[in-house]
Amino acid sequence: MRKGFNVVLLAAGLAGCGATPQEYRNEKDLPLPPGQGAFGDSLTHEWRRKDTIPTAAPVLASAREQDEFKKWRESASSPERREFEEWRAWQEWKRNNPR
Repeated sequence: MRKGFNVVLLAAGLAGCGATPQEYRNEKDLPLPPGQGAFGDSLTHEWRRKDTIPTAAPVLASAREQDEFKKWRESASSPERREFEEWRAWQEWKRNNPR
């Protein structure tokens, strides 16, 4: 029985079990396409003048964000906010001036 198993094992090993050979590549050897990699499009050979760079469209805030900003601006002058800023400044002074 053991001899038969060894023969089958040897035959399978020699035949390769019907496996097709695979081509192995190291991805570090392949050149990256433009726009990919650590820096993307920031480090390319293409240089543009300052006046030809397209400007981004201004970001429009939603009505909800505008309301929140108005509330924040109003609360910035409240006595609680001033007290918090004073406490924050004291904490920072304490951290910078240890005993």
